[in-house]
This record gives sequence, structure tokens and C-alpha cells, in this order.
Amino acid sequence: MSTESGLPDFRSINGIYKTLTTALTFNIRLFRIWPRQFYKVIGPFYKDCVSAEPNAGHLALAELERQGKIVEIATQNVDCLHQKAGSSIVHEIHGTIATMTCMKCGEKSQASDYADMFSNGKVPHCSHCGGVLKPDLTFFGEELPSEPLRKAKLAFLDADLVIVLGTSLKVAPANTLPGYRVKGTPMFIINHDPTQYDEYADFVSHEKIGEILPQLVGMA
Repeated sequence: MSTESGLPDFRSINGIYKTLTTALTFNIRLFRIWPRQFYKVIGPFYKDCVSAEPNAGHLALAELERQGKIVEIATQNVDCLHQKAGSSIVHEIHGTIATMTCMKCGEKSQASDYADMFSNGKVPHCSHCGGVLKPDLTFFGEELPSEPLRKAKLAFLDADLVIVLGTSLKVAPANTLPGYRVKGTPMFIINHDPTQYDEYADFVSHEKIGEILPQLVGMA
């Protein structure tokens, strides 16, 4: 979804795991041992997230809400672009880069309070106890935040329409969410590559989200 805002994804041929680092950088055991390596890698990505602007796809979802529709967004992205666009109900099932938690005392902090240190690849430390601060995105070896995932499942159960945007639907448990929709609920899929759910969808497009979604919403 956010690649059209200039942010790389993780798993595509041009994604973070192919061009910047490997999945090992996001392993919680390695982070505990060597947080400096994580921040050295993630610093440029954080800068990009802060400076990125919502694209036409994000704005189209926010426009639906302005039109009076109840729009709930379940996202694997951690960049907060849906909120920047104006969407008010966003379930961040892989966490967020906007906040951090102290690994020692559990104190929460805003990443923006440590932006210079964070973005320059230096390890931020808790102002209360001096412990290492970890971004609130989900690392390998950690459980997903339970509440956003629970709310996302309920949203799919209650949906009149499901729109799947910019995901290969290969990563669990996010790829199971379309299966929670009630039988007969229409589903649209817009993704660059085919997905395992295409055959079950009522509408499929492999065009850019920012080109197709505004048309569906009536913005174009």
C-alpha cells in the first residue's frame, strides 16, 4: 500500500529484505543482544516514514469515511500513513513505528521525542531508567499485538464489503483475515501480483492502488 508513497515493502524484489538488510535484523533475540545493528539499519527507514505523504490510495479510503461510510482498516504497515490521510479506525496488526517501549521498565515513549537519535542510527534509551527503547513494531519471535488483531477479525465479520489492498496474502495471520468475512460478503482485491484469494473475489485488479481505488470511490 505504501510503496506508492515511496516506502519500500519488505518481501518484494525491491523490498527491504533484498536491498537493505535481511529478516534477521528484525529478530527479537538479536535485538536484545545487539540493538545498535537494528538502529543502524532502520534509521533511514524511519526518516522515510516520517517524511512520506499519503498517496491517492490512502486518501481514497479516508474519503470513503468522509462520505459517511464506516471504514475500518487492518494494516500490516507500520508507517502511520492511513492516520496521516485522515482515517480514524486503523488496526495496526504488526504494530507501529510511532511509539517505543523500554525493554527494562516498560515505559512508553513517542519515537518523535527521540527522532534525531533514532534516525541517525543511535540507540535511544529510556529517560526514566536508561533501558534500551524498542520500536513498537512486531519483531520475529514476538507475538502480534492481540487487541488490533481481535478488532480486525471483528471488522471482517461485520463488513458489508471487504477490500484487500497491496498484499500478497502470504504472511500469517494477516492472510487469514479475509476468511473471517461472512459468506456472500463481496470482496475486492487490488494487488500488483495474483493472490491465493483472487478466485474468490468479486473484483480483481493488478493495477496501481492509487489509480484504481480513487475511481471506485468516485474521486476520479
